[in-house]
Amino acid sequence: MSFSSPSQSNTQSVEQNVAKFETFINDVLKDSLKQISAALDVINEQISELEAVRNTVETMCMLESELPAGKPLKTRVNVGCDYFMQANADIRTFLVCVGLNYYVEYTKDETLAHVQIRSKLLKERADELRDKGARVRSQITLALHCIQEVQGL
Repeated sequence: MSFSSPSQSNTQSVEQNVAKFETFINDVLKDSLKQISAALDVINEQISELEAVRNTVETMCMLESELPAGKPLKTRVNVGCDYFMQANADIRTFLVCVGLNYYVEYTKDETLAHVQIRSKLLKERADELRDKGARVRSQITLALHCIQEVQGL
């Protein structure tokens, strides 16, 4: 039978508490922060894609105003392996992916309205994720302060 002194059991208790806090930080909080960061990256990518759609629509509409009446816009389309075909583009309507690989034919104004609404929703979601990330970072900081407190630093 071994007896430990009160200071040894206190030291072991402190080490156990510190280990619990470190495990919580590494396993729960940091993992949560990684998931939030990954979701935020996806949303930011979607926002940039919507901005590219908006820029494309505006550019196409400027080109349409410069074309003589009744003449289609001639362009080259890459059909694969850097083989190009000449195409006549109808720039009065646009096919917009609305999710799950479904496309809807919109006019210029409808396309811009869709892009604006979708961008607004995605930006709100990104703000929510940033706030959630800030809360997790503050929890990590709090846990680190708890470790210092337990260790008596």
